[in-house]
Amino acid sequence: MTALANKRLGLATLVALTAVQLLVGLDAVPIMRAEIYFMDGARAMVERSDYLVPYFQGEPFFDKPPLTYWLIALAFRVAGFTPEVARWVSAGAAVATVLTTVWLGSLLLNRQAALVGGYILGTTFAFTSFGRLAMSDMLLALFSTLSMGLAVRALRGEHSYGWLAALGGVLGLGFLTKGPIALLLPGLGVLLVAWRQRRQLPQLAGGIAVGVVAFAVCGLSWFVSIGLRLGWEPLEYFFLSENLQRFASAKYHAGQPIWYYGPTYLAEAAPWSLFLPVALWSFWRKSRQTVDPGVALLLGWFGLMVVPLTLSRGKLDYYLLPLYPAISLVLGGFFGSAWSKLDRIWASIVLTLTSVAIAVATLVPTRIPDPWLPSSTLRASISLVAVLIALLLIAIARRPSPDRTFVALALTSAGAFSAVSGIFIPALQSAQPNDAIVADVARERRWAPHAALTYCDDPLLVSRDVLFYDRLAARERCDLWNPATGAPTLLLMHEERRDDLMKIKAVRFVGRYTYLPARTLTLQGLIDGARPSELALLANYPTADPISQRRNRKDRRRAVQERQAGGLAKEKPFP
Repeated sequence: MTALANKRLGLATLVALTAVQLLVGLDAVPIMRAEIYFMDGARAMVERSDYLVPYFQGEPFFDKPPLTYWLIALAFRVAGFTPEVARWVSAGAAVATVLTTVWLGSLLLNRQAALVGGYILGTTFAFTSFGRLAMSDMLLALFSTLSMGLAVRALRGEHSYGWLAALGGVLGLGFLTKGPIALLLPGLGVLLVAWRQRRQLPQLAGGIAVGVVAFAVCGLSWFVSIGLRLGWEPLEYFFLSENLQRFASAKYHAGQPIWYYGPTYLAEAAPWSLFLPVALWSFWRKSRQTVDPGVALLLGWFGLMVVPLTLSRGKLDYYLLPLYPAISLVLGGFFGSAWSKLDRIWASIVLTLTSVAIAVATLVPTRIPDPWLPSSTLRASISLVAVLIALLLIAIARRPSPDRTFVALALTSAGAFSAVSGIFIPALQSAQPNDAIVADVARERRWAPHAALTYCDDPLLVSRDVLFYDRLAARERCDLWNPATGAPTLLLMHEERRDDLMKIKAVRFVGRYTYLPARTLTLQGLIDGARPSELALLANYPTADPISQRRNRKDRRRAVQERQAGGLAKEKPFP
């Protein structure tokens, strides 16, 4: 592939391509998945000046070790408290993971396969998506991949003590990020490398001891400090509840079938994942003549990691992140090899399916109301480009080759992801009322600082925004009548329930908000389409705020007019 012949240019282009996907529209992403735990925990560290004990909603929180909190807290101190700043940590880790993948590939495969594997990883939808979320899993992917590279390098000969010390330190940082799983997943690969080089192990006993010390210092010091400060109960919770029960019990994210990760990978890593079956067949067919040791090691590591993830009762799609580098390098080797007739036929099928998917995707915006979409002119331009890309893929599908197929799919994947994350999501999120609700809650609490926020349903996930920006932990309960008649409380509810609570004399209107459910951003939500709904915010205490008073009077006049209109309609029904 001549486009990747210049290693420095190929790496620079890879970094730029990955960074664009990760950073474009990063400030417009709503607070999703487990982000709020890390954002709130890191902010609490800065506000409390306590960097030992993580807090969530004002309470000690030991679901995860502190390294992710520390890095996000550092980012907050440097650039301020915003979700975008918190996401810089995962974005940086994602770029570092791509580069580490190329390095690992250069140790095990050839330069071309390593670079192609890096591009495949950097244009994989699931990988770039989670690289835009402030969570710990991208750091786990980084430390896992880096550990594997260090293990391979350490057992190649010179300066092994230094490489083994670095390996121990990186494994320790992984343990400080996710706990035992960060030792298990890369550890399986390290053991595989050690077994292949087992004759050298007696000579490396001293270096291995240094690595163990480095792991203990980097990975265990915080746990010891917590035990000395708070006793061993937090550690029992972390190791037994958060880790052992997550693996063995039905407490966390259970109910997925044992084959969950297969379809998940095929869906979230398409179109690259569609090449995996034929790539595996190709390597197996060639292995009857000669076995590529690098590919065999990557496949062995990948297979070993799949076993504990599959056996675990708790399953989530982002648990696959540490596996993406290995399988991307395997695919890089496939695209860097000569293709058989079967490989070309399969490539034609994948290119055709991708073109059809692009054509269908142009219809998705019609499932979303116009106020939540970019301008019609911009949408028309994007649709035109999409049609041209689909036609180009069809043309390449007639005579596919490894380099043309790779370049076409890499640019298509990166372009599609950038369009969604940089154009459609910002447009949708700017039309959502999250900012308005956060502002109204903040204004209300200036007049009643001790007011709580209670909600029955949170289709907008706005309670996360209120926690992060207003530093208020909302309470979920559907019996809103009791809090409405008790202590000062803000009540967030669906508009149709508002009239019942407005019958309480002390309750007043604060705001009304038209929204689309947060699930609209999911694939299933896009398929199902979305209809606008309304939320109402009420308060059960008086206020001197002129804005709230004016809104309340206007709302009461509207309610009277609606009742009068309803009465006239009953008296004079339509003929």
